[in-house]
Amino acid sequence: MFDGPRLNEGYALLARLSSPMKPPEREIVGREYEMTQLLAAMRRAELCNALLLAPAGSGKTVLVQGISQIDTQRLYLEVDPARMISEAGDSDRMASTLKGFFDEAERFACDENRELVLFIDEFHQIMQLSDAAVEAIKPVLAASGARGIRVIAATTYEEFHRHIAPNQPLVERLQRINLAPPDEATTVRILEGMAERYEVADQFHGDHLFRLIYEYTQRYMPASSQPRKSILVLDSMVGWHRHTNRAIDKRLLSDVLMESLNVNVAFRVDGTMIKQQLDEKVYSQDLATSVVARRLQLCVADLNDPSRPMASMLFAGSTGVGKTELTKQLARLLFGDDQRHLIRFDMTEFASDDSFGLFRSELTKRVWDLSHSVLLFDEIEKASPMVTRVLLQVLDDDRLSDDNNREVSFLNTYIVLTTNVGNEIFSTIAQYEPDDTGSGKKLSEYDKLIRRSISTTAGAGRLPPELLGRIDAIVPFQPLSLETQRKIVKNKLWSLVEEVRVKHNAQVVMSERVLQYLVDDKGDSDSDAGGARTAVAKLTDEVSTEVARFVNEHPTERRLRVDVKGELASDHKTMLISDGHVVVSAMR
Repeated sequence: MFDGPRLNEGYALLARLSSPMKPPEREIVGREYEMTQLLAAMRRAELCNALLLAPAGSGKTVLVQGISQIDTQRLYLEVDPARMISEAGDSDRMASTLKGFFDEAERFACDENRELVLFIDEFHQIMQLSDAAVEAIKPVLAASGARGIRVIAATTYEEFHRHIAPNQPLVERLQRINLAPPDEATTVRILEGMAERYEVADQFHGDHLFRLIYEYTQRYMPASSQPRKSILVLDSMVGWHRHTNRAIDKRLLSDVLMESLNVNVAFRVDGTMIKQQLDEKVYSQDLATSVVARRLQLCVADLNDPSRPMASMLFAGSTGVGKTELTKQLARLLFGDDQRHLIRFDMTEFASDDSFGLFRSELTKRVWDLSHSVLLFDEIEKASPMVTRVLLQVLDDDRLSDDNNREVSFLNTYIVLTTNVGNEIFSTIAQYEPDDTGSGKKLSEYDKLIRRSISTTAGAGRLPPELLGRIDAIVPFQPLSLETQRKIVKNKLWSLVEEVRVKHNAQVVMSERVLQYLVDDKGDSDSDAGGARTAVAKLTDEVSTEVARFVNEHPTERRLRVDVKGELASDHKTMLISDGHVVVSAMR
């Protein structure tokens, strides 16, 4: 036995830094060609070394474990790079540690008359320590056949290019073997074998659930590799099954993905409920919420294009009509919150060509950190053409490379672009075709004009046709009638009343004139083609601030009244400008 007393005494360094290769814990499926390559490399006459290249989790170690069971004439040992680095103490001593280790390995092979195969996973860890360490291992690789030692190194493509590829003499001493992650059929066979081993095969009826595991892990865990990520999900499902006796089914799979990734793959929604939930926060935009709900139906049914982001939509309309609010509600519906899972970019900040690098860096960083999210690109028409080309790549290829040359996937994102382009058309609709429901009856008559305006606007505000051609849906927003603006502002006023009650234990009574002042006098005169943003902004500037000032100055008052003093232009057709102002007083 390798770890016997005599061996420990005679080959102390070899015993401390390596251990016998364990047998594989699962059946090796779909690696017949790679195993043949590796076995042939072990039988070469001179350079008997191999370098396994694959993403982490693709099965490099399992492959070596598998051939160790076939190639029984040789002793397979797994070297521990971390322990070797610790043994050396510092980079200066690494070369001497490596030389001593391989000298012992050669002596053992000679004494036992049995060739050694040394498997070194994370090979780059040794190589990156010092040039002396690299030089110490070259002679071993060059004379491996004569010394009775074979080396199988393993690393990822990224680490290979960073630490190994620049040293061509080192590369030439290693036969490169690429391990592609297994395809769906192979992964399913692996999972079926794991289910047998875990004694849960009776929970599965056909391969449907195994295929779902593969599909969901491909989509929602893009940074991990097969088969590891599928095995981990199956393992988690088995744990839940054993602890709770729950059936291993699609519902459990969904719960496991929610638990581990906070991504909801099985939210049960029918068209009516999606629409209802979207309408809860967005008033009088029946057409817009209907279009968004239809796109979500495709996503829920897994019938959207699997090679592109989950959905991409252009929200077109005037300022303050609910484009951002609908995006927030979309994030709440999909992910339960509109803070963490809503990633917003103000495209006015990326108007110059030299902001291209910053935009790409920020976008990839934030999506890498949170791959399942709603991406909001506000006022897309303000973006530089170079920045827009980044979005074209996202919509075309669903991925970008980040600052660390990692591929960032956008498959799990919902992309929303907003634009004010075509504002002259929305102004016309607001003036002549107001609609309290946003049913789209009038909007549909202007649909071609809206699309033409968006695509033909000249100058910096023009949206390129190639971008529009990659968008799943253009969603027009109806300009808001005065009645709808009143509804929105009234809701905001009631929110202010409730906030004061909770935070200051004070009752606030709002005069009807406050609503009239904000919407009819302030909102209408400055509103942008039927939006409520100006009225809401005035609410903050004049009402909220006055209430805050009063509460700060009179902390013991428990009943407040908010009113408007002065003449309102909406009461007098001859008045051009209102001379009213908001006042807050104590109620006696």
